[in-house]
Amino acid sequence: MSSLLKQKLMLIFILASLLVTFFGFLIANDSLAWFSENKEVTAEGLSVSAKVSPNLIIAKTEDEIMAEGNIHFGIDFKGTSCSNMIAVTRDESVPDTFLKYLKNHYAVDNATGLVKPGMALEFANVESNVSENERYYYIDYVVYIASAFDPLDVDSLTAKITIPEAVGAEYPYFNAASIDFYVGEVSAEGYRGTTSVADSIGSANGSVTLLAGGTVPLNTEGYIKVIMRCYFDGALEDGAGTAYVNSNTVKTQGVVIGVDFVATESAKAEEN
Repeated sequence: MSSLLKQKLMLIFILASLLVTFFGFLIANDSLAWFSENKEVTAEGLSVSAKVSPNLIIAKTEDEIMAEGNIHFGIDFKGTSCSNMIAVTRDESVPDTFLKYLKNHYAVDNATGLVKPGMALEFANVESNVSENERYYYIDYVVYIASAFDPLDVDSLTAKITIPEAVGAEYPYFNAASIDFYVGEVSAEGYRGTTSVADSIGSANGSVTLLAGGTVPLNTEGYIKVIMRCYFDGALEDGAGTAYVNSNTVKTQGVVIGVDFVATESAKAEEN
């Protein structure tokens, strides 16, 4: 056998070995937690339905909320859902979106969804200048809230996630579905708080206060604009040392999150 032929055979063997190693790596990492993989995964059909207490009305647009006689106590966004999403987590230091995603997925344990011992997680900022069709990290839903009859003095206006019917042992990753609530605009000043499906079950942070006292305007005179930034928080844990989303729980079923807006009238409003 010539020296040149031997070299060619050796090169083919090395390339074949590298390919086997590479595909083995892909197979092994196919079960990584979706927080640890920066690619399109799960959450097909993430959407929101929202309803308000009887002393409020709600709409999807400014024109709808300010139209006379246009009274709605509930809306849904099932037609505008985002089907492919990447897990993120909130970081107030990130400009514009306040969200970041994981870059080095290999640093995450594929059984727990948490960082491996001796390693550190590396994150990148989620950018806001992405077209709607390519936005896999989060989806915004905007609602407009007002009073239908008279300006309403309230002690508080709160928002709370209602538990999706599908949450259970079979779909634990639903617990990671989260919403950042903003009033007026997405900004540090407009931020009011974050809650998740897990919070709604455990009541640890079950509701977000959008307005702590003040007046909900009459719909023909004004409104309160609320932005709900929806995503799956890959950093959320179940309290037992495991992330809600890990290698055993990634599914493709849709998630519909319910949100209840409740206005607690002040004593002044009740007297009137």
